[in-house]
Formats: sequence, structure tokens, C-alpha cells
Amino acid sequence: MCRGRTIRVLAIASGFAAALAFAIAALPADDCRLPASIVPLRVGDTIAQRTFEVDKVDWRLPKKRLERFRAAGVIIDEEQRVAITASGVVLKTTSLGPVLQARAAISSFDVPRQTQIVTSSNTTLQLGPDNQPRAVGPIDLADAAMIDLPQTLRKLGQRWRTHLAVETTLGDGDATFDHIIVACANGLVEVDVHGHGTITGPQYHLPKLLPGTIELDGSAWVNVRLGIVTQESYVIHDTLLKPAEGEQIGFDERRTLDANAQLHKAAQGPG
Repeated sequence: MCRGRTIRVLAIASGFAAALAFAIAALPADDCRLPASIVPLRVGDTIAQRTFEVDKVDWRLPKKRLERFRAAGVIIDEEQRVAITASGVVLKTTSLGPVLQARAAISSFDVPRQTQIVTSSNTTLQLGPDNQPRAVGPIDLADAAMIDLPQTLRKLGQRWRTHLAVETTLGDGDATFDHIIVACANGLVEVDVHGHGTITGPQYHLPKLLPGTIELDGSAWVNVRLGIVTQESYVIHDTLLKPAEGEQIGFDERRTLDANAQLHKAAQGPG
């Protein structure tokens, strides 16, 4: 029932660019000071990122019908456990912004079928002058959560909103993300993120279930000395559900994702 994980392999490079987007001026002290402003990436800057996610999709039908499918051996409860290791380096800078070479390896374990698939990708991405990825088409929901960070993180309580075309396991759609800076300590700016939206894409070939719902809640931590989002943690709940026989028919997805990143700045030559 879940969409192919090859999509995620290709999308991770975009998520990488999103992490690299947050290059913030290094601060001399060990504490967290605001405001902090985004500065350009340089040739040779590299980033390493690890991501782990669990994606569960349950098939919903009236109980009697569901039990007949279950008795026939049909898998009702899907679960994918995915580990991603990725790295990227800035190859050059252009008038449009930095150009990033990104590599990603994905290991996806299908829990009910007890099978594992390992894939990889190698992608070149054009970033904008603010280091942000120039996304083409819908972006994976979790990757979209911290795209379009403000040019300057100014103060506790600062809020901003973004709206993006997104991709979910159940189909494409649109999501609005609300952000607020809730803490600033030990060199980390903590941002709470809430996303909500609508699934409108027919990827499941079940147009009668559309529109579906999108919900994301979690936090991201921006390291103001290293200049990147060093950690993201999200809980996602997406649905394609309609009433049927006093119950529900459709799909219910619950997904958790945790990501950690490290940035290595290129050595600066003399002069």
C-alpha cells in the first residue's frame, strides 16, 4: 500500500539542500545570541546527515469486511522502517547561488513482508542566493517543514508561516507550516513546527477518498555557531478516510522521523 521508497531516495537530496540552507553567521561565544543572520555557503562546505523514520499505514474498512481480507492473508497494517545516510558538498557558486553535489544511501525494511531494499542516489542541486533549494514539484512533507527559514532569526517568540506543495505516502497535496522560536540556549535555537494541509493527489487511485488530511508536529534545532539545522524530530498523521457503514473506509498513516546533521566548513585560504 505504501508508495515506493525510491521516491524518498530522490527526495532526500532536496532535504539535504534544505539543511544546508541554514548557514548562519558563527558566534564567538558559547551561548545562544539573537539576532543571527544567514550567510552564503562557500565552495567545499560539506554536510553529513542521518535520518531514521518509521512509516505505518493502516487499511480501514468496516470490521466484518476487514476481517475477511485479513483471514485471506491480505496485509492490513503496513510498516516501513527507513534509515538514510547522506552527504553533500558545495561544488561551486554561481550568480543564482551555490551548486550542491549530494549523495544518499537508503535502507528500507518492510516489516510485514520481512524484506529489505537498499538503494542510493547521486544528485546535483542548484540552491538560491539564500542557500535554499529550488524545489521542483512537491517536497517530502518532513523535508518541507523547515524550508524558507527567515533571513534573520531575531528573538524568542518570533513567528513565521510557510506554504508548500508537499508529498506524503498517501498522495500529494499542500501544507501550511507555522513556526515559533521557543528557546535559545547552548548555541541552539529551538523552533516548534506545526503543519496542516490537504491531500489532493490521486496516487492511491482512489479519488472517492479525496481530499485527505495532513498533520505534522515537532521541533527543529538550529545551531547558531555551525550554521545548520542540526536536529529535527516530527510526528506525522495523514489520512484518506470516509464514512462507510457507520465506520470508516480508507487509509490512516502515522509516521515518525528523526534527523541529525553536521556541517564542516571549508578551510579559508589566505587573504
